[in-house]
Amino acid sequence: MNKAEAAFVGYKTVSGDLSPSEMVSVLMEKPSLSPVFPNLPETTLARIVKDMNQTGFGVAENCIDDAQMLALQAFIMRKVADAGGEYVAFEGNQPVSGTFLEALSLSPEFNQACRTIYRLGTGKSAPEKACYQLLRCLSGRTGDQHAYFFHYDSYVVTALVPVLMPSKGQTGDLIMFPNQRRIRKNYLTNLMDKILLDNRLTQTLLKRGCRSGSLRPTRIRMSPGNIYFFWGYRSVHANEPCDHDEIRATAVFHYLNPHADNRMRRMMRHGTS
Repeated sequence: MNKAEAAFVGYKTVSGDLSPSEMVSVLMEKPSLSPVFPNLPETTLARIVKDMNQTGFGVAENCIDDAQMLALQAFIMRKVADAGGEYVAFEGNQPVSGTFLEALSLSPEFNQACRTIYRLGTGKSAPEKACYQLLRCLSGRTGDQHAYFFHYDSYVVTALVPVLMPSKGQTGDLIMFPNQRRIRKNYLTNLMDKILLDNRLTQTLLKRGCRSGSLRPTRIRMSPGNIYFFWGYRSVHANEPCDHDEIRATAVFHYLNPHADNRMRRMMRHGTS
């Protein structure tokens, strides 16, 4: 039984003979005994920042309500099924309206946690900016196209929410080379970093090195219910592939692009739009 099937069995236990769409409605309407995201004390967030600096990532454990997670898993399984069992992605909170991910993006506690992590990690004040969010669902053969794509994020803090993770075969683990650069003071230096990384030669060497074992990235096997924080801007990272009959679904929340107001960046984006 794969991850999606196991989750579906869980829904049948909770809701009897309800259809997947009816299960989503019932579970989303069920009152939660926990807040959307806990109000973590600064001491806990400082520990997460310490782990991000020392090992590459920090974890807020067991911070998502089971009923909310079940409903989100049902939503994702339906979307992947609608896509013929292949890769789907959703940008922003509008496509995930009514799910836990929309609620999390609006949670004062979650947004405050991202700002505090930024402040503790950089020593700079954290502006009240919204996170950029993305939901990626790897499945089928098209999911392979999104594996081993090594990159730096454009945002300083990355919060990764695993929703469905395979438990056998190729499990789609997150792999990274943590904290390989500092936050660049100017956009041009940042752009050069990305050009040196995002090219066929570098990507091929990194992929071959990771698959052969000659390179040993930090490997993170994630569990739904936890949220994983790391310095996405500073860390080279990618995901491994998962089996075609499995679903690897992760939501990503990015906080603060240090070059968002750079004129060259705006001109380049305008020129390619």
